[in-house]
Amino acid sequence: MDTSIPVHPPPQPGRNTTNQAYSYLDIQGLQTWQSFNLETILQQYQNVLNGAVIAADPMPVSPPRPITAENVLQAQICEILRPRIRRSLRVGFAFLANNGGMQGRTELCFDVGESARAIENYKPDTAYFDIHAAPATAPNRAPGDVKPSWKWRTDMRGSQIVSQRNEYRQALSQVNFYMNQHNSRYGFLVSNQELVAIRKLDQNGNLELAQPILWTTGGTATQPRLTVMLALWCIVTEKALSAGSLQELYGLVESNPTSTTLYLGAHICGAATLNHAYNLRVNGPNR
Repeated sequence: MDTSIPVHPPPQPGRNTTNQAYSYLDIQGLQTWQSFNLETILQQYQNVLNGAVIAADPMPVSPPRPITAENVLQAQICEILRPRIRRSLRVGFAFLANNGGMQGRTELCFDVGESARAIENYKPDTAYFDIHAAPATAPNRAPGDVKPSWKWRTDMRGSQIVSQRNEYRQALSQVNFYMNQHNSRYGFLVSNQELVAIRKLDQNGNLELAQPILWTTGGTATQPRLTVMLALWCIVTEKALSAGSLQELYGLVESNPTSTTLYLGAHICGAATLNHAYNLRVNGPNR
């Protein structure tokens, strides 16, 4: 099992979260989300990455601690992703606002699940929500859940072991339940190994899954790749848009990797890996 940081599962790892409200049996069909790829993203999002400028932000330099439990993984992902996704969203939406591009759009923020409304006390691990709404009242636009790779990973889908196939769908049913609760079409699962973006096709458990994105995937402004950060920026930006053209967004330009400012594309298309192998060695303020 290839992972980007050491994992030390407990002696009895246990199963994914179970609840009477959802079950692996709820997942009726799985298809590939073909359009969630770098080429499509770059076609749809042109001007924001070309024009939006963001303060450079170094990745943590301390060596990652081994993942021994789900909450340890949640803490590490929170440390790496939350400030960078929030800043990227803020800069992207500000660029749109300054260029007359916010019509029909809602400015969103990224944080822990409790930052959005908790419906019947169910709380996803992460949330995207209207930044201008009263605290903990807005729906979760793209619920996310964090799983250690011993509980959920892509190769479990086709496992010869029935219980592993069931666990794979159990985690999907949890995110599907959150999406149904919040009337959201988008969500994701992220582990210490990979991120998988999810698009809901209907209310009956039919989902599209994007190709898994490894944490070790990294690129540059001139050689972009679909990274975890870019995927999380894109999935929620798409959710924030009204129906219609997306052509005014997202492209890539060359940038100076030692600068204290970067174009947004360089910020979120560089590596954001759990082993801190950040391809763009930049430094600047963190917010």
